[in-house]
Parts: sequence; structure tokens; C-alpha cells
Amino acid sequence: MNNTDLNNIINRVYSLPTELAPFREMLLANAVMISEIPAPTFMEQKRISFLGQRFNECGLTNCCTDEVGNALAFLPGKNNHQTILLTAHADTPFGAGQDHSCTVDGGTIHGPGVADNSLGLAVLATLPTLLDRLDIRFQSKLLFLSSIRSLNQGDQCGIRFFLANSREPVKAAIAIEGIPLGRLHYRSMASLGGMISCHIDRKVNHRSAIEILNRIINQLDKISLPAESHTDLILGTITGGASYKIPARQAQLQFQLRSDDDRVVKDVTARINSMLEKIGRELGVSAQLKDLAHTRSGGLRSSHPFVIQTRRIMTALGIQPQKSIYSPIITGYVEQGIPAVGLGLTYGDNIHYPDEYIEIEPILIGVAQLIGTLMALDGGLCDQH
Repeated sequence: MNNTDLNNIINRVYSLPTELAPFREMLLANAVMISEIPAPTFMEQKRISFLGQRFNECGLTNCCTDEVGNALAFLPGKNNHQTILLTAHADTPFGAGQDHSCTVDGGTIHGPGVADNSLGLAVLATLPTLLDRLDIRFQSKLLFLSSIRSLNQGDQCGIRFFLANSREPVKAAIAIEGIPLGRLHYRSMASLGGMISCHIDRKVNHRSAIEILNRIINQLDKISLPAESHTDLILGTITGGASYKIPARQAQLQFQLRSDDDRVVKDVTARINSMLEKIGRELGVSAQLKDLAHTRSGGLRSSHPFVIQTRRIMTALGIQPQKSIYSPIITGYVEQGIPAVGLGLTYGDNIHYPDEYIEIEPILIGVAQLIGTLMALDGGLCDQH
């Protein structure tokens, strides 16, 4: 098949969900097995080992882990003149002690982390076999990467390390996420994930740290945020205190500041630090900001051929691209100047809750979308001229 003609690719993509049907149980089995291996951020080793075994069984070459623990392997192309990266993050927000059992109920799979991102990993582990059985061959070399330390304080560490240190030139990348089908992320916003910690020295101050934190929240609410740069300040979690009858000695607020403009994030962060410094001058009061995660703004334009061709392939499969174009998964590629998109595979809900679930029926359409996008990349149809 000629991968340099989009019409040829779309014609093949139409038939892919039917061609993939015999392999659905293999894919679902991998999704369940991966889901039931706990992989909290910073503790992904068992899941990475499982992915490494799957890469070996699929016949991929140079299967290994890098210095930080990412699993990677190669599927050689016909001429290997370029490398396309396929990646899915391995970590979940669920602790190792959480019950990770999955249940398959009718048309859904329920289980912690099945949507984010066990299904993405399952497709990564199964795709080499699918391509072989469908007799789909690429000119390009495919690099399969299961990355660690992606979520929250992991701060995309795994993929950032790989992209910054790999000697393998990557032409373009696709980040695979379980949900939602219709995800087409190609830009990253500037952001700061931060934690404000308040501490009271009970020897000299008998007020509650929660009272101080409440004052801080009120002051945060008064910060003027420029609407033209789509700047938001999201208050995420509050913790503090040991008992309802004792003034809290410590309290914490976790938040995210995000914007289209890196300069706005820098400016607002400076204002928050100035505010905390002033509060910290009060007797017996300490208020500090800790940087948990950060991203840079940038990415592809909507007019980039990579975005245009991916959108055409999605539309041909009846997938409605979502309006949101931003995701932190793009930031590592922005930092290294690598064109990248993030794609979802199916529908689901209850993300990051124990009753997280995915729908089974749309998965093969999501995989067909991924294969079609790979064909377009391989044929040079996504190149910026």
C-alpha cells in the first residue's frame, strides 16, 4: 500500500476495525493484566518489567530500560530512514495497597487506572503483533516507549529525560492515552503545579494554620488574571490539622496555575511568593511555596500538516475531535522541538477514582485511528514544508 496518498490510507483505515476484531480479546487481556499490576508514580518497576516482557515476546529489538527506568524497544522499518516514537505512561495515582482487581461487565472494563493509562499501555504492547498480523509494514523505524513518573509530582520526568538524553533522533511522536476517543492534543500550556504550606509555631502563636491558609486563599482569589492569555488558577486540594478540637499546626493547599503565556505564569508566581513572604513575617507563621510540577507553553499550530491529517483520519472513522487542544503530555516534546500529538482510544469515565472504567466497543476504532496516523507520518504527509 502507498502510504504517501491520504486517500489510500483512509480507504485502508475504513476496514481496520473489522480486520482488528479477531485480536480484540488479546488486547483486552493485556489491558486487564496491566491494570492489575500496581504502578503508583515513582513505583512503576513491576509494570515496566511486564511491558519489557511483552516487547520481547512481540519480537521487538533492543528491548531495554534506560537510566531512569523507562522501557523501550524498536520495530525496524523497511529502510529505517526516520524514527517515529509511540509512548504511553506507566504510572497511576493509585497506591500499591489499593485493590487493583478489574471486572469486565458487558461492554465495559472497570478498575483503578484502566483508563489512565492501562489501555494505552496495552495498545503499546499489542500493536507490534497487530501490525504483523495485518501485514502492515512501515518504511520508518517505530520506537515503543513506556514512560515512568508522568503524573502529578512525577512532572513528566520519564519522557522528559528520554527526549533530552536519547541519541535516537525522533521525527515525530504520538502519546497514547486510554480516554477519551476524540482527544487530539497538540499544544501545551504554561503551568505551575504548586503546594503552599503553612506552619504555626505553637510556642509563640496559638492561631490555626487553617485560618492562615484561608487568608491566603482569599488573597489568591483577588489576583487579577489576564483573560486574553486564558489564565486560570485552580485550587485542587486542602489538607491540615490533626483533630477538630486542636488548632491546626500545619495546613497545605495544592493548586495549578496555567496560561497560554509563560511570562504570565512567571509573573503570577512571583506575586504569590511576595504575598507569602509578607505573611511569613508574622510572629510564629511560616508560609512557603513548593514547585510540584511545571510545563511550558508551545506545540503545533492547528494548520500543521500533522494536526490536519490526524483530524482527517479521525473524521473518516466518525470520531469527533474534542475542542480541547492542550495537555501537559506535550510539554516534553515542546522542550525538544519534536512534533507530537496525543490521542485517546475509547470512551470512559470516573478518571482517577477506584470505579474508573472504559468502554470496549470503541477501542478498535481508536486503534484504527492510531494506525492510520502512523501511516500518514510514515508517508511524509505530516511533514511541515
